[in-house]
Amino acid sequence: MRGAWSLRWRLWLAGGLGVLLAAVVAGQLLGTMFARSGERMLDRRLDDDFATLAGLLEARADGGWQLRREPADERWQRIFSGAYWRIGEGAGTRTSRSLWDDSLQAGPPPATGPAQWRNLDGPRGQALRARIQQLRLPGADRPVPVLVAVDRTDVLAEAREFRRMAMLAFAAAAAVLLALLAWQVEWGLRPLRRMRGILARVRNGDDVRFGPEPWPAEAAPLAAQIDELLDDHARRVERARHAAQDLAHALKTPLSVLSAEAQRPGPEIATVVGEQVARMQGEVDRRLAGGLTTDARQRTPVAPVAESLRVLFRHDAAAALHYRVTVAEDCVFAGAREDLTELLGNLVDNAAKWARGEVHVHAAVDAGRLRIAVGDDGPGMPDEALTRARQRGVRHDERMPGHGIGLAIVDDIARGYGGTLTLSNRDGGFTATLDLPAG
Repeated sequence: MRGAWSLRWRLWLAGGLGVLLAAVVAGQLLGTMFARSGERMLDRRLDDDFATLAGLLEARADGGWQLRREPADERWQRIFSGAYWRIGEGAGTRTSRSLWDDSLQAGPPPATGPAQWRNLDGPRGQALRARIQQLRLPGADRPVPVLVAVDRTDVLAEAREFRRMAMLAFAAAAAVLLALLAWQVEWGLRPLRRMRGILARVRNGDDVRFGPEPWPAEAAPLAAQIDELLDDHARRVERARHAAQDLAHALKTPLSVLSAEAQRPGPEIATVVGEQVARMQGEVDRRLAGGLTTDARQRTPVAPVAESLRVLFRHDAAAALHYRVTVAEDCVFAGAREDLTELLGNLVDNAAKWARGEVHVHAAVDAGRLRIAVGDDGPGMPDEALTRARQRGVRHDERMPGHGIGLAIVDDIARGYGGTLTLSNRDGGFTATLDLPAG
């Protein structure tokens, strides 16, 4: 099922929006910084102009103020030059020649204290930057308001041009970053495309795995999990195949008996049919109880299962045997009870066939693993037969009852849980050891 938003589009959208947002913010920020820099430059110029006018002001004997002379700066002499000054207020106001007969509407003068900076509308619609301050002269009756202003139109235009150029530059950088983002997304998603190709091969029936590929660190756990899933699926299929073979093998003899009875019916046919049907039903129930799949989510204590197998020693052939169970209390199998019963049941049944006087079950937990040993005091098995004993249908002694599949079934179930079955001879007997996950 294909989602509405693929990983590619998610990465594209998140990265693209991030790049565009960063470009816009950076362009605006640089434009604002440039405009403020131009404004500070004008303020420094106005400080110089104010100092020039302040140096020309002096107090009169009557407590008023006067200019010793007109400022000589050419900017203040040229009409509407963009540089202006105004001293005083009311009837005694003096202004620069550059204002001609116009005036500056700057609002009420500030109280005595630090200078104030204002943006004004000048003659002919000029945008002005003004510095206004009350200047206290020694000997004067009251402070003198002094205003100096300069045209800031060029600074505003340069700021707009710089912002436009900055936005163009960042747009070009964003285009390059988006191209790199596209390459990055495609390159980053390449392992997923390889995974998709391998999964397509698996779906087509190829026996392939992800393991040999040099996967990135983020994709390696996913590849390992899929490999484990494929291996587990293969084990389940193999176990299901073996279970079907085992059941077919177990039902072969009862079916042969029924076929023979059907060819020569007699008064005992009902009894024979009942016995064989019961036998087949028992085999089917046993296979269903054993299950075809492992379930590592369940937890099964070992001791109760081992004790329940004492029922195998109640028939005449095994009644003389001593069944000994030594299981630690912390022995818990990480799996289904049915599987543990199938494991121990086959091993104990096999040991009972060969034991002379004793069958023992020993279980303990070592280094996080459950180890169960099932042994007998029988004659053991030739060393050359140990490697073949787990093969399906191989029987060590044809005189003993059985089908030669018990150890194979145990080996299949153990491997399904990631465990192992080890067969060995010891002094005076034979031992089968299971290494399984502990609960």
